[in-house]
Parts: sequence; structure tokens; C-alpha cells
Amino acid sequence: MKEYPTNKSMTKKQVFLRFMRYIAVAVVTVWLLVIAIEEINEDDFGVAFLAAFLFFFITIPLVGFWVYSFVKAVWRRTKTDRILLWFHIVDLLLLSMIIYIANQPPQKCDAFIMAECYNGEPVFWMWNTADHYRNMLPDSTRLVVEFDNDEMSQSDILSEFEMKKLKERLDYLGCIGIDVNNYPNSEYSTIRFRRIGMGLYSFRLYHHPLTRQQQDSINANECLIVYNDSTVFEFWGGVFGAQIFVGKDEFLKSRNKNQSNSKQ
Repeated sequence: MKEYPTNKSMTKKQVFLRFMRYIAVAVVTVWLLVIAIEEINEDDFGVAFLAAFLFFFITIPLVGFWVYSFVKAVWRRTKTDRILLWFHIVDLLLLSMIIYIANQPPQKCDAFIMAECYNGEPVFWMWNTADHYRNMLPDSTRLVVEFDNDEMSQSDILSEFEMKKLKERLDYLGCIGIDVNNYPNSEYSTIRFRRIGMGLYSFRLYHHPLTRQQQDSINANECLIVYNDSTVFEFWGGVFGAQIFVGKDEFLKSRNKNQSNSKQ
């Protein structure tokens, strides 16, 4: 079937149906995109579903027109249908991604969890691991390794055996990666702790004790928390994530309160 050359040759019903197809596809695409972004960032997307439920008198017709448009786009081959079919494919991919992420085990992370995992025996092995792999690097070399679940990463520096040993160390520590270098101006090594969505939580292990001035300067950064004179908690929000360590103020207040109580 050929595309109608102009709206004048179309009936009012046909013009209305094509217009509603555009609206339905646009709204559904934006809605799915918002939910997908919130899923990736581990945000609560219940508001989006609540809004859809409360305005069901709008949602149901839009979904109906989306389904109608999808059927038309599959069976017809007009220019409009070909364009809309691509949007329908994107919508189905977004929906598949949302369902996949929603069925993944929930993970959480904050400064309190990092402090709990840092205390005790893991502290020694965290520093030992960072120093061990930093010292084995050739001059002016950087090693960045992150393991994704049970997948074995590849490295041009470490052998397969050394990578397995590194993964065993990190699994014991409950961490996922390492970022070390032996550049002349190197200040710290990094143990990557946990990823939540696109955000990455890490431990910065400084090679020399931080002065009070350095600690104050680091704490001024909204993505960093000074834990002690040689350890800093770090959060990186990714390309699209918020560059702020959520819960930083609460953690600092709680720690200051505990320190004050212990001195009394």
C-alpha cells in the first residue's frame, strides 16, 4: 500500500489514527526510557508506574494505539510504518532490558557498608593486594582490572594464572577490581569495591599519610569521603550518573558523633 501523498486525500479518521500512532509511540518510548535510566541508576521507578495507574484513562488508550501501531507497522510497508517500526523495535528492546535488570539480585552500597567491610582483617589484605600488584608492574605502568560476576577479565600485563590469583584475592575481600600504577607522581592505589548501576564505589589507599589540609581538601569533593589519614571512600557516578556520594553527610555526622561519645 502506498503512502498517502497529502493529508487532503486522507479521511479525518485516517488522519486521526496516524496522529494518535505518533503520540502513542512517542509517549511510550519516553516512558520506557525514563524507567530504563532509573533502573540503571538503581532509583525507585514506582512513581512512573503509579502515575500510569492513576491516569489509566489516558494510559490504556495510549497502549491500545501503540499495539495498533505496531500491528500496522509490521504488516504495512509505507514510509510512516517503516519509521514507526524502528521506534517499536526500540521500545521492545527497552522493555526487555527493564525486565532483565528488574530480575537481577538487588545490590546496595553506601559509606556505612564500605566502613563495615573495611574494618578488621580485610584491611591488611586490601593493602597487601594493592602493594603486591603495584610493585610487580614495569616502570610507568598502570594496571586496571575489573571482574564482572564470574567472567574472567583479560590483561596484557598479568598472566592467566596471576589473573586467577587476583580474582581469588578480590573475591575474599568482597571487591570487584583494582586500579594501581607505579608512576613517579602516584599518590594512591584503588580497590574497586562495588558497582550499583553505573555508579562505582572504591577504596583509595594513599601511599603516604594525608595531612589535615589534604584531608579537608579531599572532603570538599562531593564524591569523596576521608575515612582515615590513608584511606578515602570514592564514588564515581559514571557518564550519566549524579557525581555525588549519596549519604555522605549522614555518614560524617554519625562518625563524628561516635567519636565524640568515645572520648567522653
